[in-house]
Amino acid sequence: MAAIRVRFAMDENYRVAHLDDNVAVARWLLRSGACSEIYVLDASDRLVGSVRDDGQEWQDGLTLADVLVPAGPETITHPDADIKELEAIFRARPSWQSVAVVENDTILGVVHRGVMARVDARDPTAPNEEGVPASLYPQLLDAMESGIFVVDERGIVRLLNRYGADLLGVDRSTVQGRSYEELAQYIFPHMLDYLRISAVPGAIAAGARAGERQVQVASGREILFKFGALTGSEWRRGVVVTFVDVTALKGAEAESRERASEAERAFGLTLPNSKVESKLRSSVEYQDVFDPKTGRAVVVRIIPDGTYRHVINGLRIMADLKELGVFQLVGIDKDTVVQAFIFHDLGKEQPRLEVGQEFLPTSTFEPGHLHAARSAEWALREYRVSPEAALLVRHHHTEEPNLPDSFPVALKPMYRLIRLVDGLSASVTRRNGLVTLVRLEGSMLEVHEDNRDERYDRRYRISLYTGASLDCEHSRRAP
Repeated sequence: MAAIRVRFAMDENYRVAHLDDNVAVARWLLRSGACSEIYVLDASDRLVGSVRDDGQEWQDGLTLADVLVPAGPETITHPDADIKELEAIFRARPSWQSVAVVENDTILGVVHRGVMARVDARDPTAPNEEGVPASLYPQLLDAMESGIFVVDERGIVRLLNRYGADLLGVDRSTVQGRSYEELAQYIFPHMLDYLRISAVPGAIAAGARAGERQVQVASGREILFKFGALTGSEWRRGVVVTFVDVTALKGAEAESRERASEAERAFGLTLPNSKVESKLRSSVEYQDVFDPKTGRAVVVRIIPDGTYRHVINGLRIMADLKELGVFQLVGIDKDTVVQAFIFHDLGKEQPRLEVGQEFLPTSTFEPGHLHAARSAEWALREYRVSPEAALLVRHHHTEEPNLPDSFPVALKPMYRLIRLVDGLSASVTRRNGLVTLVRLEGSMLEVHEDNRDERYDRRYRISLYTGASLDCEHSRRAP
């Protein structure tokens, strides 16, 4: 039985105070019924202990530093710990109603004593007295919405369920108890295909533990087969194979790829000439895993034409913005924004990194304002972009408070939009993020970003007219 992790049961609502708070603060919180314990943080917001309602009387003038119970390994728990480990803490401290959940000295939540009553106390190693009657096994197999067959060590088909027989178009009574080759003819178009592709003979002979194959069977359907080794007292070696029909999925994937290719070709037509496309395609981008503690990152993938991908993804996002009506807002001109975004990274020069290489982003990459300035100059000189588009390109890496006084107020909505699209496209391109543009209310745009990197996993609303940004009520995605 899998353990229940502490993070699954913790409560993120708890009361905190600080070391230098007067005991009067704790007295009021505890006696007012607001809570039964207060967790005490130091100046760096690290958990250092707790103060609890044990009926004690404190002298006036003391601080919480004088009366707290220090936090230690025996009084706190980790979010990935087994919740059963808390039983010893609660047993040793009968008056405690909660235990702090701590990671890297930071309190994440608490687990309440009452939660422990919900944890199944049965011994997971105890035998199942009832079990599943053997008479139900055939019914269970035939109730499965996936195929399964079993081949023994001699290559004899010992079992094929009803769904699997129907999927392969075979009468199972004609193949059960027979050589696997008699079933294989319904899977592979020819004996040579069977000998080249099938994993079953090799798994029996060599004892391969697991694997998979995707095969277009004789009926024309695409079937995904997964196999695993069987060992036991009855057989020295056997193979169990489960399989499902992925025809519709493969068709959807092909259609999706074709649509993406069509969209890319269509967006590519917005590029002014092949020289611009070539420059963008020659600029690499990197996918990396970032460590917020050290500020360093490790390269996990190189995207050879990454800047081109970044621009194309940004143009796709702009197409979604158009559907929402963003380009109908006063002060936002679609042609200017699109023109600026096409050229915004034209002058980018990237360092050459390798997969697995660790780097410090702040010192590895050229400061953004430098390539922004180059891009603006080239866009003006070589491609005669509008002065407004050139200004947007020049300042797309400039924080709004740092914009020069000469920057036109009328361009700020487009400036904010360019920066938003740049960030969203970077999330999609460099971090495999999912961006959902939810709604536009007035000039307020709601955006949802789903990303494994917590820095870019958020829900927020941003005003294109004022720049004000507000986290949505549920700012992090649900698991």
